[in-house]
Amino acid sequence: TDRFAPVATRPVGLDPSVGTRVQRAAAAKEWAAYRDWPDGVEGMHWLQRGRGEPGIAWHTPTGEDAYLSVAFSVEGQIRGVESDTFLDAASAAFGAMLAGYGSASSLPNRVQSVTRVVPVDSAFHEAWVWQQLDDTHSMPAALVASYDEVVGLVSGSGLMQRHYMVVRWPLTPAFLAEAARRGPAHAGWRALMAAEIETVRSHLRTAKLGDVQAVTAAQMAAVLRHMQHPSWPIDQAADVDVDAPWLPSTDELSATVIAGPGPDGRAEEWWHRTAVLPIESFETGARGSLWMAPLLSRMPHPIVRTLSLQTEVVAAADARHAARTDVTTDLADLAGQQEKGVLTSEELQAGLVAARGRLADLAPGSGHHGAGWVGHLTISARTRAELVDATAKITEAAGIAGIAALDWCDAQQAAAAACTWPVARDMRPLTKSA
Repeated sequence: TDRFAPVATRPVGLDPSVGTRVQRAAAAKEWAAYRDWPDGVEGMHWLQRGRGEPGIAWHTPTGEDAYLSVAFSVEGQIRGVESDTFLDAASAAFGAMLAGYGSASSLPNRVQSVTRVVPVDSAFHEAWVWQQLDDTHSMPAALVASYDEVVGLVSGSGLMQRHYMVVRWPLTPAFLAEAARRGPAHAGWRALMAAEIETVRSHLRTAKLGDVQAVTAAQMAAVLRHMQHPSWPIDQAADVDVDAPWLPSTDELSATVIAGPGPDGRAEEWWHRTAVLPIESFETGARGSLWMAPLLSRMPHPIVRTLSLQTEVVAAADARHAARTDVTTDLADLAGQQEKGVLTSEELQAGLVAARGRLADLAPGSGHHGAGWVGHLTISARTRAELVDATAKITEAAGIAGIAALDWCDAQQAAAAACTWPVARDMRPLTKSA
């Protein structure tokens, strides 16, 4: 299982039950590489995949509860020079959107934000040129060729950001009952999801995320293919296999390697490495709205990377209980240090301030809820040497962002790569306290 190949490419003559014992063992090992899904997205199907319709992914992962997910392409909250007041208002609006998903009547329960830093897509520039040409096409050919050369150079060296928000609907009894009132079986599911998708679009616009569009199944498949093989444009959806946009991969201890032809037909390799942003490695203290910027727009190095943050809302009562426990524990630890006559820990004091702030925010009637979250970061490079160099630069940028260490998911890199794909997976469901 350290290799993956799409099951549709399995040779017809491959049979693990034929031949000598050695031949059968070799054939069985080869057979195991051909699977329906790569590690990390096992059990992913489509509830709705029509042209021009929002793509509704239906997930039935083994050992986990089934759920639906829809990805939305967004512009992001910051699209130029903005004031601190605007940033604070945008953060508050996004927090208010998440708080709405903490109510007992809310059907979605988790939001994943994905920021993809990718090579510049030249499609928009090329379309602009054709729109500017007059009907006679009298522009000198040398000028058009010159602009084409400039676009090619920029596309090869520059990077841009693409943003997606993924919302997850667990298939709970409440969801199934509400869907049953709208129609039989899956028709009721799709009718309910049509209303839910429009509601979520409204929420995302209210959260100041700009133009919000639900991603179709073909567009999602193009994004998944691009994240495995970044040479494929992220928006090239015309030729993608919607049901199986998966590419062959080989796993190493600290990377998963995708090998396959690019858009020009030439064979290429891409090396991917994924890390968890461990909460215990975060420096305590106040953080502003742009605390992740060193890993995104403020990084001067052209590293292809994806940052994924998943947030699941915790009901206010449970969040208050956790904050109250943290305050009590921090006070007890500080008192113990003072009794021993040792210097009190600055980290512990900062944690106590944060816990008290959370407890004040969660006061009854505030409308606030708690949240559990997890972050993952994937970096991509064309060679092992480039991946090693990118790892060092990303680790340095994480330190600037106040993250003391990254927890690289070594020995699990194939499955870990899917943590940053827009499928809302790889976060353990939050459990409620007694």
